[in-house]
Amino acid sequence: MNSTENILLSKPADSTLEVLDKDGGLEIVIPAKGIKGKGLVSIVVISVWLFTMLVWAIILFMMKPLYVLYSVPFWAIGFITLYKSLNVLRLEQRIIIRNGLISLKLIRGIKYDVKDFPADVIIQLVEGSYYSYSGLNRRGQYPAIIHNGEAFSFAERVSAKEKAWLISLINNHLSQTI
Repeated sequence: MNSTENILLSKPADSTLEVLDKDGGLEIVIPAKGIKGKGLVSIVVISVWLFTMLVWAIILFMMKPLYVLYSVPFWAIGFITLYKSLNVLRLEQRIIIRNGLISLKLIRGIKYDVKDFPADVIIQLVEGSYYSYSGLNRRGQYPAIIHNGEAFSFAERVSAKEKAWLISLINNHLSQTI
């Protein structure tokens, strides 16, 4: 049993992360959180905000139709926050290690972004800001791929145990492929 297999066995029991052996490489899937828990609370709060804006806009319209324009910035805040929250909740991440490359793939529905890095990158825990479920920035620690002095974050919303396990797994697998 090699060290990667040992690390795979030490995966946190409550983890939703998936590790796949694909095309002679390793693929780690960090599933989207979906609309549940904190994500559901965010969606409910945003819905209440938008409903309040609707009631306020109707009252303004009844006073004088031109007054409805006062509500436009508040509608914008509600819809932008909703858009950002839904993007964060739908985000699935994949880390693919194969053929001397590590790829970070961010998937939102049918859209995705891929960034490729050489296998000699540094994977470590960094501190910084990331989008929370509400679509707003939060500070915290998360794993990142360090390449040319720039940090590319992933797995921001998994538990601390999962982050440590993920960093250990990726670094171990990279050390075996270099």
